[in-house]
Amino acid sequence: MRRHVREHYGQLLRRFRDKTAADGPPTQDVWAGLKNAQELFADDPEEFAALSHPGGEDGLLRAFCAARGINGVPAGRARALLLEEIWKGHKAFISGAIEHAKEFDSVVLEQGQNTTPQRNFEQPSANKAVAEVRPFSDVVGRYFDELERTSALVAKTEADKRDALALLSELTGAKPLSEPTRTDAQEVKAALFKLPKNRSKNPKTRLLSLSEMLEVPDVDRIAPRTMNVYLGHMQSLFTWAVNNRYASENIFSGLKIRNNVRATDAGRRAFSAEQLRLMFSHLTDPNSTLVRKGIHKWPALIGMFTGMRLNEVAQLEVHDIELRDGVWCFNVTPDGEDNKRLKNASSKRRVPLHDKLIECGFLTFHDDQKALGHSRLFPELSYSPQNGYGRNAGRWFNERFLPELGMGGQGLVFHCLRHTMVTRLAHSGVEEPLLKALIGHSQTGVTFSTYFREGFLPAQLRGAINRFDF
Repeated sequence: MRRHVREHYGQLLRRFRDKTAADGPPTQDVWAGLKNAQELFADDPEEFAALSHPGGEDGLLRAFCAARGINGVPAGRARALLLEEIWKGHKAFISGAIEHAKEFDSVVLEQGQNTTPQRNFEQPSANKAVAEVRPFSDVVGRYFDELERTSALVAKTEADKRDALALLSELTGAKPLSEPTRTDAQEVKAALFKLPKNRSKNPKTRLLSLSEMLEVPDVDRIAPRTMNVYLGHMQSLFTWAVNNRYASENIFSGLKIRNNVRATDAGRRAFSAEQLRLMFSHLTDPNSTLVRKGIHKWPALIGMFTGMRLNEVAQLEVHDIELRDGVWCFNVTPDGEDNKRLKNASSKRRVPLHDKLIECGFLTFHDDQKALGHSRLFPELSYSPQNGYGRNAGRWFNERFLPELGMGGQGLVFHCLRHTMVTRLAHSGVEEPLLKALIGHSQTGVTFSTYFREGFLPAQLRGAINRFDF
């Protein structure tokens, strides 16, 4: 297995070197991607698997074994060892790519001369540029200004990030980012271990100061996954601050805690075929007493047959449904009214209408909305800064529809429709690049991430999405 990992990541590194030899040094975006990957994947193999592949650990191992011609995914201890070797190989590739790219900072004039790069991005602090001292609130304001200008945040992510950084400010006394040390970061982490769950809503904690609520006994504390979200937002801020000379070191690098990926997956279950059939029968029954409105029926059906995120569906505009090369598609885009947002750059895509959606009369519904002069497909869904347009549709689906069908309390929510789409398309044999194009995940590897800018044809995507069936 080690040989397979060595050969696989060795080939990736050679391709990276060949590309830089032909095209020159990496762009700023590529640099940022490499550095972010180095930060994100530094801690443990399970988190690496969850972040690097839409199918998590299982998907990553299946894809690697298929790429290397390995017959089946190993089980037991061999499986754990393979996952760890892949993680090590990925880290080695990232480190090798960064070191190779640094060689563009100097010129070797004589053969045999030491080729160690003259400028080291991780120099000891004595050789680093002195970080600029600015108030915490000023730097954080600039950070969010940049994220907003680049449309890098969806509303809920921004709210979560602001909450985490407000917590950081309170725990550190709002020190300028140039001052906190790794000891300070460890103290923040220790405080997070004691942070109560739902601290702003719990009657036992909501009226207390932060220092007081940390000492309240007999309350549930935040989950490891939530703790890692907080630490991730703090780490991202310091990554940006170091790159912009507001801090000299990312003191939160490597502080995330080990998380049980299999346990957290319980909240992202796929619906069974029987459950899909039950939901579909109610959503398409014109006499249903449960599904009475178009804003209940159509968002759920679109989510079921496209795997689109809830807010991607809820914020659709009438002109986002378009005929492309003879194929009806959803144009998932941030373009349009000011409140439209996507999770990231890879989320922008075209998703063909599944044949079942057309059979259910969606195009007629679309024509009706257009004839009524609506600009948005679901004008009844109101906007909230934290949840975008999807809040009401999501609450109906999660809190009314699923419980009425006997699916409440099982970890099933609207987002599980997306998980279901990924699972069923993967089981039907849809290749990973096509699957990623449909659900809006970034492509990996030089071929698809660098040279395949035009993307798949609508007919190819339609053929893939119509393999979703139950």
